[in-house]
Amino acid sequence: MYEILKLSLILIVMIIIIARKLDLIYAILSGIILTGFLFNHSRGFIPDFTETITDFKVINILIVFYFVFYLSNLLTDAGILKKMLASLEKFIKDIRFVIISLPLMIGIVPAPSGAMLSAPFVNELGDRVKLSPTRKLIINYWYRHVTEYLNPIYPGPIILTALLGITFTQLFTLNIPIMLFVIILGFFMFVINIKSTEKNDEKPTKNDLKNILNGILPIFIAILLPIIFKINISISLIVAILLIIVVNKLNIQTLKPVFKKAFKPNILVLIFLIMYFKVILENSKAVELVSNQFITLGFPPIFLIILLPLVVGFMTGMTIAYVGLAFPLLIPLMQTPTGLNMSFVMLAYVAGFVGVLATPTHLCFSVTKEYFKAPYTKLYKKLLPALTLLLTFAIILALFGWSGF
Repeated sequence: MYEILKLSLILIVMIIIIARKLDLIYAILSGIILTGFLFNHSRGFIPDFTETITDFKVINILIVFYFVFYLSNLLTDAGILKKMLASLEKFIKDIRFVIISLPLMIGIVPAPSGAMLSAPFVNELGDRVKLSPTRKLIINYWYRHVTEYLNPIYPGPIILTALLGITFTQLFTLNIPIMLFVIILGFFMFVINIKSTEKNDEKPTKNDLKNILNGILPIFIAILLPIIFKINISISLIVAILLIIVVNKLNIQTLKPVFKKAFKPNILVLIFLIMYFKVILENSKAVELVSNQFITLGFPPIFLIILLPLVVGFMTGMTIAYVGLAFPLLIPLMQTPTGLNMSFVMLAYVAGFVGVLATPTHLCFSVTKEYFKAPYTKLYKKLLPALTLLLTFAIILALFGWSGF
């Protein structure tokens, strides 16, 4: 019981730091320091720091994140994404599919507060069919996030695969039922009864097709190369970026500002500290000791698999936070004699993401709420039932032992 109390103290301190709206870096640092001292980490902080900073996987993750930011900034700053969305509307005649396709397409790229990119389009289309501000917000917010369960250019999947030592292919096959369920659930709960008396008679041109392919092909290349061919994600991102530059004949004046804009030192430091925290937890035996106590006390592992990511996700509003904080603690509970319990991996990821989508601290949530002027009460009346159904679906899949194709 003593080990559980020590770990609980670490988590409480980290959550207090997050709740006080301090940078997540300080929460991770507090976790590192407290874990080292409370669990009598005899090896010391410096050897673990050296082990982390010289680990090729850690270096690769930092490189990947830089290129992810570069790709997303290049697509927006060069106007490629905007042209793609305008052309897409000419091809899709059913207003219901148009209104969900805009945030879904933008959601393929991990742009910070990306829901704001599609918000003006959803707002305009929603006005045409007389949707309430709440309905417009929920459609935009829901479909903006549907690919984050398995998209290899998003922070959550990148860190998850690094922490657990699984491939993007494994993650894709594991979470594809979740993504499909989210798309279908959102359609039936928020979209299906939208009706329009307008007809879009504007015919698409070859230039519209070019705009769509120009925006979507580089993204799909970056996503599919690691999943299908197991190519290093950093290489696939470089290929996608070079393709954008060559096809659009972008000059150095366009590219130069993006180099600087894509460099986000705070996020890179945060990612490094998450990996360092994992090493500290492993080498101090903290997680192993706590897990053994939970098992001795008869706690069902599934309880912690759901609760810990859900709480951290809700407190932070960030996928990177619940993956980085919760998964290192949960790894021993996911281990079986034959390897990882992939059902638990899926369930923990979904539980954390439900927390992220439910919290006002999520940047997309708070920013688009202000944009659409939707009240919290009406928003949660629509959002919470959908999130409950999503978590229930994930629990059922886990209980049936779903582990991917």
